[in-house]
Amino acid sequence: MYENAFKNLGMVLPFDYFIAYVLRTLEVAPSQLHPNGWAAMQASKVICRALALIPSVPIFLNHYTTQVGQNISWVSLSPLLKESLFNAYTASYKVLKNLFVKIRALGRASFALDSKPLPLYWRLPYKFKGLSKGKLSLEDRANL
Repeated sequence: MYENAFKNLGMVLPFDYFIAYVLRTLEVAPSQLHPNGWAAMQASKVICRALALIPSVPIFLNHYTTQVGQNISWVSLSPLLKESLFNAYTASYKVLKNLFVKIRALGRASFALDSKPLPLYWRLPYKFKGLSKGKLSLEDRANL
């Protein structure tokens, strides 16, 4: 994992349901997700808390698509046109690439609160194009 996810964005282990569900849906390892993706997820959770809403992965993913770097590199979350929740931080993360933290689970410890396995190895993920509004539950559509 990138150190800034913990130091600057307040990420903690084990990951909560929201974070784990996003990683599983996108089929990416935590270290494979670009720091902007972590920032967007954290910002979404803060907004939901402020509005007294439970963070919804389908609502969050309704606003984003993935962009896969060359050579099975980082996976970035990119806002869908006219659906952006936040402005992306576009400055370079070159310095942060050197600030990597290796995390190892002890015993049978899990990286997620629900103890379901997370993808831990980098792979070529499929191209995620966001969730259409038609795939959202009635409750999620009402909360859009």
